[in-house]
Amino acid sequence: MVSTEALFLITAAIGLIYFWIKHNYSYWQRKGIPYLKPIPIIGNTKPMLTLKTSIGLNISNIYNDKSMSNEAVVGIYSFHKPGLVIRDIELIKSILIKDFNKFSNRTLAIDPHGDPLGSNNLFFVRNPEWKETRTKLSPVFTSGKIKQMYPLMLDIATELENHLTSYKKTNNSFITEVKEICALFTTDVIASIAFGLRTNSLKNPNAEFRQYGRIMMQFGLLRAFQTFISMYLPKLVRLFRAKMFPEDFSKFLHKTFNYVISERESSGTIRNDLIDILVSWKKEIPDAKSRYRANENEFLVAQAAVFLTAGFETSSSTMAFTLYELSKKPELQKRLRTEICNAFLAENGKISYENIQNLQYLGMVVDEVLRMYPVLPFLDREYSKTKDESDYTLQPHYNYAIPNGMPVYIPVYAIQRDPKYWSNPDVFDPERFSPENKKNHTPMTYFPFGNGPHNCIGSRLGLLQTKLGLVHFLKNHFVEPCDQTPSEMEFDPKAFVLQCVKGIYLNIVNDHMYDVKVSAKS
Repeated sequence: MVSTEALFLITAAIGLIYFWIKHNYSYWQRKGIPYLKPIPIIGNTKPMLTLKTSIGLNISNIYNDKSMSNEAVVGIYSFHKPGLVIRDIELIKSILIKDFNKFSNRTLAIDPHGDPLGSNNLFFVRNPEWKETRTKLSPVFTSGKIKQMYPLMLDIATELENHLTSYKKTNNSFITEVKEICALFTTDVIASIAFGLRTNSLKNPNAEFRQYGRIMMQFGLLRAFQTFISMYLPKLVRLFRAKMFPEDFSKFLHKTFNYVISERESSGTIRNDLIDILVSWKKEIPDAKSRYRANENEFLVAQAAVFLTAGFETSSSTMAFTLYELSKKPELQKRLRTEICNAFLAENGKISYENIQNLQYLGMVVDEVLRMYPVLPFLDREYSKTKDESDYTLQPHYNYAIPNGMPVYIPVYAIQRDPKYWSNPDVFDPERFSPENKKNHTPMTYFPFGNGPHNCIGSRLGLLQTKLGLVHFLKNHFVEPCDQTPSEMEFDPKAFVLQCVKGIYLNIVNDHMYDVKVSAKS
């Protein structure tokens, strides 16, 4: 039998747990902030734990909760920890721009010992290291440097055309998963312009670079679990060895990076690319007061890692989603292909850097795709202020000051599909981004690359890569749905970024519109 003392201790323990739960999960109620009812222990994380939706889209679902439609913020619980989903546009503007210094860090926790690539790269590194790193990397992404990279990108775009021509066709067409083709293209582009390597993924889809790119962007249960731990249970990151970069990918990148750096240093070749910047960092005399150590190999490889993964994944996803939407709207696809064809005619079969930037309808199409499918569907920030700074309050909405360390989440996907700001938001309509209609957009309701000082450093390069790929894909081919094409887009609940869960299969049809117009013109 259980002794009286043991029974008393069990009862006391149960009582303490009960009162802890009751007190902890009444935080938002006590503070007068609207909130969604949590489940004890797991808070508001059930949809992610049961794989009903991804982290980013769960945040969007909270934004869209009908009971919160008139609220500026929504209080949530990530397990036991309170956080805020921001709904009010002016608050979002304040967090991302006006009061950026108080929200300059992301909430994700990375173990610097177990995952040095994750903890040191520009995407995850914390201030003040972030500011120094971004300042050092910015020269790679100026308009002048990107223009210098354009001929290298153009060579790969020509290879994309040849790759599409090489497919065995039935009735002048073939069915394929277009995201993979787009990823082959963007992998070759990024490898060329960032590392000075010809990886030939388009010619050999099983090339080493592409194989490791697939490993990096495959979100199985283990990767989903590790991301979940990094975001919502940061104190357990080291215990569970959660990593942003898989071990195999990390080893491959170290090997590749060390080879490229060695070759560049011995040859003295200047290519105005990422490797040149990193070589110059490596030569710097370490400054004892510096917050980062530019001569450390891990730090340098970390910048290469984020450049590679972000560079090929964002553009390939945007290309694939564009082809998917165009396949369902043949009249819009025809309009775009006509614009592309006329651009090639104007330059005798070529397309210059300046001309591709001036393709107005192409720009409208890509902008609309990024509205519907922002690659990163949410932004996360952690509030942090010094003792000398004033508190950040939610007034005039609520009489509440955000405490240090609190995570805040901005639902990009939900805002960019909010009918309050976009009519028929789930309909693909590039006309929203015509010069006339863009003037009517509500500020801070379109930010697929983020906004403020922490916006995507490579957005200009990513857009150019996306447009160049689409131009050369659609120059001699049009796309149409097939039996395997999803009627409605369904996203992978395990992925950190927006990914179609079953792939995007389309029928690719040969149609040399440019050649026909050349013949007619001659």
